[in-house]
Amino acid sequence: MIPEAGLPGGASERGAVRVGDTVRRPPGPAAELVREVLRRLESAGFEEAPRRRGRAEQGRDVLTWIEGDTHTDRSRLHPYVGDPPDRVLFADEQLAAALRLLRRYHAALAGDLVCHGGFGPWNLVWRDGLPVAVIDVDRLRDASPDRLRRGRGRARAPARRPLTAVASPAAGRRRCSAAGNRHTCVTQQAPSS
Repeated sequence: MIPEAGLPGGASERGAVRVGDTVRRPPGPAAELVREVLRRLESAGFEEAPRRRGRAEQGRDVLTWIEGDTHTDRSRLHPYVGDPPDRVLFADEQLAAALRLLRRYHAALAGDLVCHGGFGPWNLVWRDGLPVAVIDVDRLRDASPDRLRRGRGRARAPARRPLTAVASPAAGRRRCSAAGNRHTCVTQQAPSS
């Protein structure tokens, strides 16, 4: 029997574990939506998300493992958590790659507005410094305008915007909005001449 290994970051707190080349996670409140979205992403050829492979013991969903790095220490990412000496900084190329990944995710869902609910560096798999996959889909929510009008979406605002970045060259910062949650991603600024 292959042993279970806890996952770093918040996933282990919700009972997700790695077993060989799979992740086992208990179904959450949006389990049916998560399963449907993963099926649709796979059928659309979106390779940048885990595949659902059924259910295992304890009723846990089985997802494929995606190899790469993750940013699980959020205190190194958020400027409002303090001033860590080893803060993770994202270059324009990395931000652009993350935005392209999010655009492909939404395009694969054929126009339905399904918010990831936690799209950020900590829920992306990174290789060679670039995001290559979206993971941790347990906070998905249907944010289509019809769904929100009926009061069934978990979103609190009438409309949600995908991750966008607006440059502020003078400040050397980017202001980002992911599903309505605002945070600032510090980027390196070129020295002035």
